[in-house]
Amino acid sequence: MENNVVLEVRNLTKRFGGLEAVKDVSFHVREGEILGLVGPNGAGKTTCFNLISGVLKPTSGKIYFLGKEITGLPPHKIAKLGIGRTFQIVRPFKGLTSWQNVLVAYGKKKYDSLFESLKTYISSDLKKVAYEFIESVGLNGYEEIPTAVLPLGVLRRLEIARALALSPKLLLLDESFSGLAHEEITPLMELIRSIREKGISVLLIEHNMRVAMALCDRMVVLDHGQKIAEGLPEEIRSNPQVIEAYLGKGGSEEFEPS
Repeated sequence: MENNVVLEVRNLTKRFGGLEAVKDVSFHVREGEILGLVGPNGAGKTTCFNLISGVLKPTSGKIYFLGKEITGLPPHKIAKLGIGRTFQIVRPFKGLTSWQNVLVAYGKKKYDSLFESLKTYISSDLKKVAYEFIESVGLNGYEEIPTAVLPLGVLRRLEIARALALSPKLLLLDESFSGLAHEEITPLMELIRSIREKGISVLLIEHNMRVAMALCDRMVVLDHGQKIAEGLPEEIRSNPQVIEAYLGKGGSEEFEPS
């Protein structure tokens, strides 16, 4: 494994009965890189995320993080090692405020249960830490607001704040731009770039190919559970197999910058 590789996936396969959701997929994420994991609906992208983050165990294959094998470890252990994750469907603790949601994630670095992590609320110093994470994703003023009433764009940033509270070396972003208004997309792209500038590698799933092309350093394309392409955005844009996977044998307008 190269010295600057943060995550390496080797020949990853996941079967559900007779269905191969992921088949013999290999790729790596380098230190300080934004890597896009893209593909049509049902390509196996989220299954890959679930395997990397420990939600699912692979049928075969290996996963390495910072040179250590993490294949099949439970999610809380993988999070403690330094992999943070967001979800396409946001899942805040709706009975808690924004800062309390972040502090639960921050407490998970020390405690393995939700009940134990809630004990950290007694500290005003830790509340200040939670505020800082919220402010770092541009949500100043939302700290005391219950998450049940927050709009989607705010919740997506809050999910990133929760993931950052784990002090990750690698951040997995699952469709963070999904459902956002046009004016929300560019600021979120800038936020993700700023996270990378802090030395955190990013692996993201993104269905919006224009966003992925503009944001990612490299891209891995899946189709029907298999890797069909890997390379720089300009290489992916002109790859006939990728274009066919998305659009049939038509044009490549979906991949052009807006």
